[in-house]
Amino acid sequence: MQPVHVIPGRLWVWAWGALLVGLPAAGANAWAAPPPAADSVASTPAPLPPTLTGLRVELLVPPTRPARRPVRRDRWWARDKARYLVFSGLWTLSTQYVLVHKAGWSDGNALPASVASSATVGLAKELYDASRIGGRASGKDLVANAVGIGLAVGVIAL
Repeated sequence: MQPVHVIPGRLWVWAWGALLVGLPAAGANAWAAPPPAADSVASTPAPLPPTLTGLRVELLVPPTRPARRPVRRDRWWARDKARYLVFSGLWTLSTQYVLVHKAGWSDGNALPASVASSATVGLAKELYDASRIGGRASGKDLVANAVGIGLAVGVIAL
């Protein structure tokens, strides 16, 4: 028994077109194959008519699959973690500056609002990452945000 080959969707049109166009031109003897020898039945397949040679080559080529995106590892020491750390720290510092120097808030009242706004932006970014197709939220990104916020609070406390 010969193995069954699966034809991908786009090849069906080509395969049926080759069969329909090639059959009338091949004549009645195109299908006639010499009988196989008794000792070579399993070793060699029966020859195909000339019109189906292209079809056989096409069937032996494995169908291509769409490339899978490689799974990206979430490393602790990665460029995006540095970006999260710097962004959340600068967000906290700039919010603190605006609230204290432009809005007239005291340092004690502005600090919780600065920290909360920076943490909210970081959490919203992770929720956005999780909502995308194939996206995942990262706890390591949230830790980098928290470290950035903690460094900014330390600078503000000086």
